[in-house]
Amino acid sequence: MEVSNDSFAVPSSGSVEFSSDMTALTPGTITPLTQLGIYGPSGTWTNAPPTTPDYQANVLPRQQAGVVMNMVDFCTGQLFDWFLAGNTSFTLIDRLPTNVTGNTSNPYCPGATYVGREKMYTQIAAEVSVTAGVTHHVAIKYTSSENSVSCYLDGKQVTKVKNVGIPLDKQGVKYTGIYPSLGAGESLAGQIHSFSIGYGLFSLIDAFPYQHPEAPELSVSIPVGSSNPADAGRARLFGQGADGTWDNFVVTTIVDR
Repeated sequence: MEVSNDSFAVPSSGSVEFSSDMTALTPGTITPLTQLGIYGPSGTWTNAPPTTPDYQANVLPRQQAGVVMNMVDFCTGQLFDWFLAGNTSFTLIDRLPTNVTGNTSNPYCPGATYVGREKMYTQIAAEVSVTAGVTHHVAIKYTSSENSVSCYLDGKQVTKVKNVGIPLDKQGVKYTGIYPSLGAGESLAGQIHSFSIGYGLFSLIDAFPYQHPEAPELSVSIPVGSSNPADAGRARLFGQGADGTWDNFVVTTIVDR
């Protein structure tokens, strides 16, 4: 993941939008893929290889590898993503916990509050079909006046979610079911002051809540793996790489008057 050196202010009433042109190929993904793991802290599988793994999940191709544009506020942990993955694309809405962002000890985040089990979440909001390898225009817009996010693909709105900070399942908003939240979250209205642009290559193979210390009973250990396709289903990495491009980044700020 790469992140812009500058952050871009969110107007107190108005919107800020990030957009770019992206292409994606993910030729090494596997369908179907059943991911195995064992419950326990990180390294449990490697230190004590299981006879019978006690965790398994169906991992979709678009979770295995993706080319991604991010809109991220490290002070609240709020993150929005566009994933392109071969012939599928999806929007992801999540709030990163403090043990990832370090927000409460960041001098550039005065007043930042702790984000733990009750407030963090990672959820795939919507999925759409795309053409692999061709350029797609993606955009993410946060509107402060209604605390909402809208995501666009090739000029068409795909996702709009209000009450940013409240997990989709807690709002009763239709989503893909990946992944249920652990707490009620909190509205971030008035708390988000800027966003940075991020982009990179990602996967969503690990199990939410990603070894968070406040959810030890849900921690799943999965080995890192290698580029060996034989590791598929028994490691995070098995040669499922992504090939992507990003171009024409644009930031658009609109101030309501």
